[in-house]
Amino acid sequence: MDDLTRRVKDLARANRMDLAGVASLDRYVHAPPMARPQAHLPEARAVISMAIRYPKAMYENAGWGDAESMMSMEVYQNRVIGLCLYQAAMAVTRMLENAGHKTIPMCVSGRWRIHPYKSNPSSWMADFSNRHAAVAAGLGEFGLHSLAITPEYGLRQRFISVITEAPLDADPMYDGPPLCDRCMACVEQCPVGAFDARASSLKTVVIGGRTFEYAKVDHWRCAWSEQLNMIPEEGPQYFGQTVAVRPPDGEIDDATILSAFYEKCRRAGLQAKWSHTMGNCMRVCVPPHLRAAHEPPPPIRKFVEVE
Repeated sequence: MDDLTRRVKDLARANRMDLAGVASLDRYVHAPPMARPQAHLPEARAVISMAIRYPKAMYENAGWGDAESMMSMEVYQNRVIGLCLYQAAMAVTRMLENAGHKTIPMCVSGRWRIHPYKSNPSSWMADFSNRHAAVAAGLGEFGLHSLAITPEYGLRQRFISVITEAPLDADPMYDGPPLCDRCMACVEQCPVGAFDARASSLKTVVIGGRTFEYAKVDHWRCAWSEQLNMIPEEGPQYFGQTVAVRPPDGEIDDATILSAFYEKCRRAGLQAKWSHTMGNCMRVCVPPHLRAAHEPPPPIRKFVEVE
């Protein structure tokens, strides 16, 4: 490892990052053109991927216990952990920029184009994919749910990326034991049926000469719960919002979402605005080699659905 690459990783760790890796640009040759590193920085030569882990008990205890609270998880995941990631990305960016290298820090996940845009083929597509960057940088591999799993923390971390023209040393791709054994927990316990894991529907992606497969994800269905908080058992019930608006069969689009969102707000009142959610796929997914060290997550509490 050269001195500059070492300094980048040391600075990441000094800024609370638990994982840091580097990917070379050749690993992105199959990425959609507008999502490639060069689309953001034409002079790009490397992508740095960093991650901070979630407190283990924060996920496993969310919504459980006498408090029935997931507020700690909601605040730390969406505010504190995100802020730590941005601070680390800015620190690395400043260091490389001060060394004379053009560098751009990317966003934490959650900044999408909802509809296909120019050469971007998909709905709900991120400007730059931190999960693909993590796999490209050797931090882990994809699970059936299409999210990046690391050997250290499974799904219990969040990623951010930095694109730079600095000539950094790339890390090898992850080549350890499989981190997903297709246990199907993510598919079976998704309350909105967002995953299509049939063999004929699996999506493939090539990174660094390796081909990965994962389920086709209906991001409109995922957003029904994850972004719009329509499903009480995925979090809103712990805030007192027990109005359920279930997704319809078939295709979901803007009109379907808007109609359901207004219906939820009409029936649930102001609490509909202040409720939050947690993805059950992240809650139930634990890689095979970590299962002995994790308590099985308690079942989601049942609730009385308000009509």
